[in-house]
Amino acid sequence: MNILKKSTAATIKLGPFIDDTDGKTAETALSIAQADIRLSKNGGDFAQKNSTKSATHDENGYYDIPLNSTDTGTLGRLRVAVSKSGALPVWQDFLVVTANVYDTLCSTDSLDVNVTSLADDVITAAKFDESTAFPLKAADTGATQVARVGADGDTLETLSNEIAAKMATAENIEGTYTLKDAIRIILAFAAGKVSGGGTSSIKFRSTGDDVDRIQATVDAYGNRTAVTLNPNDPV
Repeated sequence: MNILKKSTAATIKLGPFIDDTDGKTAETALSIAQADIRLSKNGGDFAQKNSTKSATHDENGYYDIPLNSTDTGTLGRLRVAVSKSGALPVWQDFLVVTANVYDTLCSTDSLDVNVTSLADDVITAAKFDESTAFPLKAADTGATQVARVGADGDTLETLSNEIAAKMATAENIEGTYTLKDAIRIILAFAAGKVSGGGTSSIKFRSTGDDVDRIQATVDAYGNRTAVTLNPNDPV
């Protein structure tokens, strides 16, 4: 089945038209007018083509049939049929496709493959390498959590739990540090090593601001060099 670009004029080759008496002689002088050329669009009833141009003979009983943008304006199957006295009936089927599809197959365009939607759970933990992927969901019942493992074997999930537990009783922070230093020290305490940063220390005090709960230090490379826990720390 040949293809045509939707809503685009084209000239098709129809034939061969053969003498209906001997079944072999090419009919080269048929007068094929607009009304003789019948179109069925996507299974619909036959009707004459919209283009007013008549067919012209090429050679050996093959005729050029002009179609306009209206004739090719319906996506799907298109049958072109001609029945003329003195010749056997001739028909041919075409597939009318979008410009993107036609130009991809017959020119230099590329198929539009943008994803417009994804079914639920089409992306699952099984699609990822568990040694490098981050969690997809906070909690999947009966499923293994995908996790990135830290320097001391903690996963992202357990790391965040440790930080939350320490911060629950260490709300007051004192010392000379930047916010980046503080974040590095917290991560260093929980995971063992983070990247970059100068040597810094920080104290985490109890909510009542009466006891030093945690003092952590990292060196210039982000390595945890010291962590001191107060004996009275309940965590």
